[in-house]
Amino acid sequence: MILAGHGISISVDKGTLLIRDGNTHYPDPKTPLRYFKGDLNLPPRIVLVDGSGAITLDAIDWLTAQKVDLIRLDWQGHIVTVASATGYAADPKKVAWQFATRSNEPKRVSFAIPLIRTKIEQTLFNLREILPPSRYRDSAIENASDALRVLKSNPPRTVSKLAAIEGVVAQGYFYAWRALDMKWKAVSRYPIPDDWKQYLSRSTLNTKTRVRNKRATHPINAMLNYAYGVLEASTRIQVIAEGYDPTIGIMHDSLKPEKHSFVHDRMEPMRPVADRTILKLIKEQTFSGADFVLQKDGVCRLNPEMARNLVADMSLLSGRRVDFLGWVAKLEIQNKED
Repeated sequence: MILAGHGISISVDKGTLLIRDGNTHYPDPKTPLRYFKGDLNLPPRIVLVDGSGAITLDAIDWLTAQKVDLIRLDWQGHIVTVASATGYAADPKKVAWQFATRSNEPKRVSFAIPLIRTKIEQTLFNLREILPPSRYRDSAIENASDALRVLKSNPPRTVSKLAAIEGVVAQGYFYAWRALDMKWKAVSRYPIPDDWKQYLSRSTLNTKTRVRNKRATHPINAMLNYAYGVLEASTRIQVIAEGYDPTIGIMHDSLKPEKHSFVHDRMEPMRPVADRTILKLIKEQTFSGADFVLQKDGVCRLNPEMARNLVADMSLLSGRRVDFLGWVAKLEIQNKED
């Protein structure tokens, strides 16, 4: 069970657990949920995503006695605190599966191929149905189609070879974005750099001083980074809610605590779907220089209104209700601090 918003309440009433979800919009009618001890419908874990509210001490005792994990996440999906009988946020059986799978190359490949296949299929849809015609698009369609044939007839035996196949597809795919026509208005009032008038690369142009993709110098890359940030937060919440350890990746094999590799594993098939949000905006909207903020180091950021428009479309990607607008507000604060 995932709870979000303002006014969350978890308490014990007459020996039962009484839960009220938070408010995220108006009107937002709520029906309290009541659970009895040993209830077959009792969720194995309750995840609180940001928001505000209250939980009583006897509710924590009730949940622990019923072996229900209570996990508090911040607005980006990072774990803040855990209350459980084991003192651990993840399901030990699922964590054991993660370790066993990542340590066995054939199992890693079996896990990764369906993710990459789906990602390439979604990429191919974007190329055929959304991106404008160009020689880059034709080449990218051929690359993606060839990759799907290889995955079916002669699948790679290592994750590194699979990553190489996916990398060729991704490179051709973003080359096809060069044909996009990003329309601008009021350029005399809100002038824009010449570099913004044409999209050339997913990587930042100034590679000497910036991480390759992280600090965008072009509005399209800034929108992509923002969309992937929303997708990452949503995926992290899902991964933790399901009982996995977000740091134990299988396809992405880094075990650094700050690298949520399993989240990046699970994100892969949804990246081209997130791209459609950006492609839709570029197709339908005429932009202004005021829609973006150019920082003193040349990094391009979205202004708050543009971020809200993007997140409104991104909310369709999530199968559950998460307060993404609250996420935007806090990301704005972080951007200013950066």
